[in-house]
Amino acid sequence: MVIKQIKKNKKNTYEITFQSGIKSVVFEDLIVKYRLLPNKEISNSDWKNIINENDTLSSYYLAIQYLTIRLRTKKELRQYLRKKQVDNTLIEETIKKLEQEGYLKEEEYIRCFFHDSFRFSSDGPLKIKKKLLDHGLQEEKIEAVKSEISLSDWLFKLEKIFQKKANSHHTDGLEKWKQKCIQYLIQLGYPKEWIMDILPKIEWMKDNSIINKEYEKIKRKLSRKYEGNELEFQIKHRLYLKGFQKEEIDAIKKERE
Repeated sequence: MVIKQIKKNKKNTYEITFQSGIKSVVFEDLIVKYRLLPNKEISNSDWKNIINENDTLSSYYLAIQYLTIRLRTKKELRQYLRKKQVDNTLIEETIKKLEQEGYLKEEEYIRCFFHDSFRFSSDGPLKIKKKLLDHGLQEEKIEAVKSEISLSDWLFKLEKIFQKKANSHHTDGLEKWKQKCIQYLIQLGYPKEWIMDILPKIEWMKDNSIINKEYEKIKRKLSRKYEGNELEFQIKHRLYLKGFQKEEIDAIKKERE
């Protein structure tokens, strides 16, 4: 195989054209290493070695580029390289090399992820931990970093989120709304015992306009089907299902008599 022409491309690569018309793109590292120049003859076995090294470099540079955006886990890196159709053996070799060079530091990744999630998201410790486990990280390392954030800091954050949710718009009775807020916080990843400890500190707004609006909305809908005492019974039943208390329902009914 005799090189006819070498043309520089973007991203540290060169296009080699052989006299046979075959073209191939290789990294500059290999151009220098093997002193590839026009009119140089290369044996088939040497060219095969060059291509293998080029594939290795391609996997490595893809990984480096992916890591420059932000820290990644080995699981994320494997998934990314597979999408780029890199051979599994090359993927593992690339990951091993990156580990040796200090690019894949799991403890640093966990610490950044956990502390950033604490500062910039509403997620609780259980949800953050699950996300890290889903990334294939070790539970012991996650627990070690998790303990760096004090319980008092978590409870302070939880109370702020709880109060904000309690004050948000809703159309339920107070007791049902409390249960929905508790469930919302559980889904965010906060332990239920923390939530119940904070519950007495939350200020709940008593807004009679909610039951009034719901009464009118339900009445408009059901009056097409019911009337008289049956209509009133159905309205009361629907309001009860929405979490309004008997006293509230009786009071609004009395206002309308």
